[in-house]
Amino acid sequence: MNKGLDAYALRQKVIAKNIANATTPNYQPEEVKFEELLVDSAITAKGIVSDSRHIPIGKKDVNDVETEATKADIPAPEVFFSGESHVNIDKEMSNLAQSQIKFRFASQMVKSYFQGIQYSITGQKS
Repeated sequence: MNKGLDAYALRQKVIAKNIANATTPNYQPEEVKFEELLVDSAITAKGIVSDSRHIPIGKKDVNDVETEATKADIPAPEVFFSGESHVNIDKEMSNLAQSQIKFRFASQMVKSYFQGIQYSITGQKS
């Protein structure tokens, strides 16, 4: 959940940057990839490395997945729709709302986790 919070916070910044540059000519919007990298790492089979000389097999471990911001691919029909800056405001606002919902969910999960730890230590519900 902590990596998710970091990813959603970065996504909020990137979307805000895209919206701020909506009228900038030749600006290419960016996007944050997190869920795709997480799914790729969870599906792939992994080998066990028991010696430092072993070659790692498979993709990264789920705990090693890092969020990355990359240039967004712009579909051909959207180039004409979004104009000179290639920023589709409707799409960006939709992504902003989705990211906000995901961030709130992840923060509530982290909060409940720490409340559970606090309850197990103190024996009192807060």
